[in-house]
Amino acid sequence: MSAARLPAPPAKASGLKRHRAVLARLAAGVSPEAVALGDSLVAGWPESDLTAATGLAALNLGLPGDRVQTTRWRLSAMAAFALRPRLALLMVATNSFADRDDCETITAGLAALVAELRAAWTPPAIVLATVPWREAPPGRREADRLALNAALGALARAESLLLLDCDAALGPDPATGLEPDRLHLNPHGYAALSGALAGALRGG
Repeated sequence: MSAARLPAPPAKASGLKRHRAVLARLAAGVSPEAVALGDSLVAGWPESDLTAATGLAALNLGLPGDRVQTTRWRLSAMAAFALRPRLALLMVATNSFADRDDCETITAGLAALVAELRAAWTPPAIVLATVPWREAPPGRREADRLALNAALGALARAESLLLLDCDAALGPDPATGLEPDRLHLNPHGYAALSGALAGALRGG
């Protein structure tokens, strides 16, 4: 079995700058009822949409470029702030997938992230999002993404997480929910995911 990658800071200076901005926002004394952690797919999700979907005051802690190990590293710094969210959303696997990390490495990292999140902020509910359809990165096939999503579903069951099935949310023509780069979500895509998130939290 592959081991999780060790926590690591953002690779780019711009990522570190954005991370410091997130810490400054936390230092200002925010008290969110819901938090969202992950990569650019989370970072682009409007907080107003997250708040409406969850029914909770949401704080978006996403950072473009995050890999699983980056989100773990950032959480170790953010854990200094005693947040007590009722809900946490994790959506951080698409860049690790593009890096060609295998399913076992990604899921081991996410399992560690879930444990660290529970230790830091004790959210009663955690939602794990699958990897939305994207144009296959070099060295990857659609079958690889589907295999990863199956592994994420198994992790959600093992860890008693709610699963946000992005493929089901985006429907049979997922490209309509993406920007022209066929990676990042557009407003239609975020609306679809927000609706699916609301449904998952209602239990259906």
